[in-house]
Amino acid sequence: MDYEKLGLFYLGKQYDIQARARTDVPVLYDSSDLVTHAVIVGMTGSGKTGLGIDLMEEAAIDGIPVLAVDPKGDLANLLLTFPGLSGAEFAPWVNQDEARAAGQTPEAYGAAEAAKWAKGLADWGQDGERITRLKGAADFVVYTPGSTMGRPVSIVESFAAPPASVVDDPDLLGDRVSTAATSVLTLAGVDAEPLRSREHVLVSTLFADAWKAGQDMDLAGLIGAVQNPPIERIGVMDLEAFFPAKDRFTLAMQLNQLLAAPSFAAWLQGDPLDIDAMLYTPEGKPRVAVVSIAHLDDHERMFFVSLLLNELVAWMRAQRGTSSLRALVYFDEIFGFLPPVANPPSKAPLLKLLKQARAFGVGLTLATQNPVDLDYKALSNCGTWMLGRLQTERDKARVLDGLEGVAASSGEGFDRAALDQLLSSLGKRIFLLHNVHEKHPVVFETRWTLSYLRGPMGRDEIRRLCGSADAASRATVSDSGVARPPQSPADSVPSALSAPSAAPAPSGLSAPSAAPAPSALSASSAAPVLDPQIKQLFIPSPAGSVLSPSVLGVARVSYSDAKLGIDETRDVALVTPIADGAVAVDWEHAEPASFDVDHLETRPPAGVAFAPLPAAAARARSYAAWETAFARWAGQTQAIELLRSVRAKVTSAPDESERAFRIRVTEAMHEGRDAALEKVRAKHAAKIRTAEDKVRRAQAAVERESQQAAESKVSTAVSFGATVLGALLGRKAVSASTLGRATTAAKGMGRMSREAADVARAEANVEALTQQLADLQAALEAEMQAVGQQWDPATDELERVVVKPKRGGVSVQLFGLVWQPH
Repeated sequence: MDYEKLGLFYLGKQYDIQARARTDVPVLYDSSDLVTHAVIVGMTGSGKTGLGIDLMEEAAIDGIPVLAVDPKGDLANLLLTFPGLSGAEFAPWVNQDEARAAGQTPEAYGAAEAAKWAKGLADWGQDGERITRLKGAADFVVYTPGSTMGRPVSIVESFAAPPASVVDDPDLLGDRVSTAATSVLTLAGVDAEPLRSREHVLVSTLFADAWKAGQDMDLAGLIGAVQNPPIERIGVMDLEAFFPAKDRFTLAMQLNQLLAAPSFAAWLQGDPLDIDAMLYTPEGKPRVAVVSIAHLDDHERMFFVSLLLNELVAWMRAQRGTSSLRALVYFDEIFGFLPPVANPPSKAPLLKLLKQARAFGVGLTLATQNPVDLDYKALSNCGTWMLGRLQTERDKARVLDGLEGVAASSGEGFDRAALDQLLSSLGKRIFLLHNVHEKHPVVFETRWTLSYLRGPMGRDEIRRLCGSADAASRATVSDSGVARPPQSPADSVPSALSAPSAAPAPSGLSAPSAAPAPSALSASSAAPVLDPQIKQLFIPSPAGSVLSPSVLGVARVSYSDAKLGIDETRDVALVTPIADGAVAVDWEHAEPASFDVDHLETRPPAGVAFAPLPAAAARARSYAAWETAFARWAGQTQAIELLRSVRAKVTSAPDESERAFRIRVTEAMHEGRDAALEKVRAKHAAKIRTAEDKVRRAQAAVERESQQAAESKVSTAVSFGATVLGALLGRKAVSASTLGRATTAAKGMGRMSREAADVARAEANVEALTQQLADLQAALEAEMQAVGQQWDPATDELERVVVKPKRGGVSVQLFGLVWQPH
């Protein structure tokens, strides 16, 4: 069965723990099960990292974006994908130490590794074509916060004022404030416990006050605010009594040392810490974003991971709910970030994700080789556990405790002794899969990874892998000196609305052109005196400016299309020049207003001059005709262009970018696929269960008939043997007893023949029923394949739909003469 488009992750094949051999039964993990989160536990050398990479590769192939936190430097291997499986591809990336230990040149060792990978993939039914599919399905990138060796990440926007939805929610704002304060203080080396430390209370108060006022906060501003807080009291206490100026100065110096450190500059450049941009390219293609933190110290790791997780929570809550997997978040080593007793700044957002992310389709996978110091109460929210070889009995007991908690919360039975024995039998790359969505645990061997696992990657290798110089050249730098990613056309121009543009002038008419800049001699220092019926508006301008006249039209345009589900109203503001010719105002040459209509004034600015006003613009009756023409023109031209997915049956919102719409369509296709697959499974489940029961009963009948035939055969053989022996040893050739035994033996021979026929019929019945079961399973697979093809986002083509204003849907809100700087 082709499982690629069915939302099934190929993790490996079932393993017979008794025979110590891999079977041919594939382990296909339903991606929607991952929304209840997963835990991977295994000691060093157990194959834990390979399993995690398998999981991320499958997600990428299925079009699911991945955000992977990499504390050890292993996950950058996801970028080592070589479809050609040639030595030339492998040689630059082999481990040089391993090559030397093998007594080979890098080229020879690369060729050996390529051959090894080709064979490994072939053994698992994979090849270079599947690697090509992986590379084409997602964009792969390595982020290196606090360093330019990969793709740097700027934390500047992490201290920006959060959106109103967060500020207006006390719980969300409190979490964000607490994490920001804890993260900054941790990075500065200040041991500040929330709610108990005065440093934490002060910094939290400063963040909260700034964000409630809509003001961004940066480190320099925070230092200034610590020295001279814009508050007089904290709680009911006077500020100086709570935190004297001398002590505040000491805290400010600690923060300033952080800001002044040369290494801190790397935290202020690169891509903004934007989860949406990390998960999708500007074109809407899913990303596998590896966030490498192996180069950071413990304080820096905790600082950045806390910021990242809080940004993830904020992004998650802005998404609509779904039961399908929207994004996979993989944490390669959770140790230290989710302890059972302590409360580091990373713990609160992790708990929120474990409890709430399921509703938004965000699946967490937390991996560790140290299963003891973890909060298993929190991990009881995880529905899937993948358990590999463990180092000590203590580790095994702790994991079994965690599994028991999961079983208790889900109402399942729990056989601790059986699982204990299973865990003790696991070898390298052999894992126990315990999934609350399945009836029984499964032991399996992990498949060969498509990515080349060359081991942890150092700074130079990551720099070479990512091409940091090229990445830096692609970034643009803002005026503040902070690097920003280049804007995509898909982001800068919403596809749903085309801005009004200048159209060709009608035949026989020349387009009115902007008049040359008026000279000081032609301009007047006073605004012209006009009929009171003419509404004059002025753009605020500095003294010395020369203002030119134009006609402003502001209309409210309504759109309605029941078929597309559109019921939209929007305001358009357009400005057109005034000419001296026969056609003074031509709306075909209107342009969108470059100013905010709400900021217009009805009195002229002081100290400005006014360009001459064409004669037609001085007559009040001209404006009535121009307004009518404006309303008619707007009704004919102000159409909105939308995108529509026929298969997903969704239409873009009027202001939705093509990138955002493509992401939404992919999610809708995954949801449709998962729902359709569930219906197909439900449709066939009863029939397949009935067929399986019939096969089991028929097999039992074969065993019963075979046993009876065997017993009959033995009985007949004994009777016949006794008859022959009696005849041979008796003095009479035929006696009454031997005659009786011969008769019994003859009857036994007939019964044995009948029972052999019964066995043959039972076996034929098994064969027939097995074929019926195979036919049912084939029908199920065929329908599932059809569903996968139908809901494959790669085959969906977007069509463009134009929606014109509804009849009578143009209402002029404002019309008049506007004076604007030339």
